[in-house]
Amino acid sequence: MTKRNVMISITTSRQMIAEGLFDGQGDADDFEDWDEGESSGPEEMLVEGKLVTSEQRVELLYEESELSGMLGSVTTIGFARNAPELISMNRTGTVLTSLVFEAGKRHFSVYDTPLSSFQVCVRTLRVENRLLSEGKLEIEYLIEIHGAQAERCEMSIAVREAKNLFD
Repeated sequence: MTKRNVMISITTSRQMIAEGLFDGQGDADDFEDWDEGESSGPEEMLVEGKLVTSEQRVELLYEESELSGMLGSVTTIGFARNAPELISMNRTGTVLTSLVFEAGKRHFSVYDTPLSSFQVCVRTLRVENRLLSEGKLEIEYLIEIHGAQAERCEMSIAVREAKNLFD
């Protein structure tokens, strides 16, 4: 197993959509025809983290901050080497959840926060995992908190070696 210090750049964007995922509409093949609502511009975050690799698994770990609203949580994004198209995102600490991203599939999970717990549905549209070859991971997905408006999201992660400023 190897652990390397890395800088992780995470860019996300969100756009409200009218349809829900819990009622089965999230299985539709053509999401281009969905009514699109208000969108947020890209949000960027740069964090220090670790890239942990073993013969079986690859994981990125980083601590959340006040900027993400999840101070006190650690996020782990990973995949098995023999299934790089199946991405998991686990958060521990003040926020607890396990999300699964698998293109063409819908996955349910529970999201626990200090204020409340709620059910979440994620429908992944696209996964491009070039983390080991180019240091990039891109995921496009729909997400809905049960009873709230669904969103179409894009997350782009870029990883590079962390450099000591005094070297």
